[in-house]
Amino acid sequence: MHHVIGLALLAAQPAAQLQPAPARAAPSVADEDQAEVDRAVLLIHAGKPAEAVAVLDALIAAQEKRWAGDTQRRYCARSPVETILYAGTAAREKKPAVVAGRSACYPLFLKGFALIDLNRSEEARVYFDRALAMAPFNAQFLGELAEWHKNRRDWDKAMSLYKQAEGAAGFSPKEDEIFDRTRALRGQAFILVERGKMDEAEKLYRKCLELDPNDERAKQELQYIAEQRRKTA
Repeated sequence: MHHVIGLALLAAQPAAQLQPAPARAAPSVADEDQAEVDRAVLLIHAGKPAEAVAVLDALIAAQEKRWAGDTQRRYCARSPVETILYAGTAAREKKPAVVAGRSACYPLFLKGFALIDLNRSEEARVYFDRALAMAPFNAQFLGELAEWHKNRRDWDKAMSLYKQAEGAAGFSPKEDEIFDRTRALRGQAFILVERGKMDEAEKLYRKCLELDPNDERAKQELQYIAEQRRKTA
């Protein structure tokens, strides 16, 4: 099961560009895009994923039309640190690029998220991949793709993505960092439990509680581990 997205995670941020953006990418357009992203989030929270998909499809189509013919690499950042990372990557590769605000990639991510709610999870994968291609250091995207693989019991791929998400949490907005990090740690711990590595899993769950003493899922999983040990004692 994936996690509910808080609206705070999707608050608009101004675009940071490596090169002057075309006139069609003016801030007013980005603001309009963000308003549609926020509308889709509200629909998902209201249990209306099909309506959210309709909003997102229209937004994705409008963005693709707007960016048609633009050969610059388009990144999407949700924090200043992420912006710097993508700017640095583009500079090293010596390729023209634009680092846009989160409204450039969250339509793709949210469509994947809504498709899962519609029991169309196989279709969701391509949208998670497309979002991650625009924001390769986004811990939320990495964590959601890890969940996708975990739900298919692809432990190796899921573990790799959770570890990447844990590392990328340091680039998250400060208000999201603990959420992103603990989610990644719990995902790793879950897989360790499935592999019978209870001691290693316990350490990660306890690390979650150090970061967030109110992490109820970590508490529940620690209780589960204790119960399993009692059964085998």
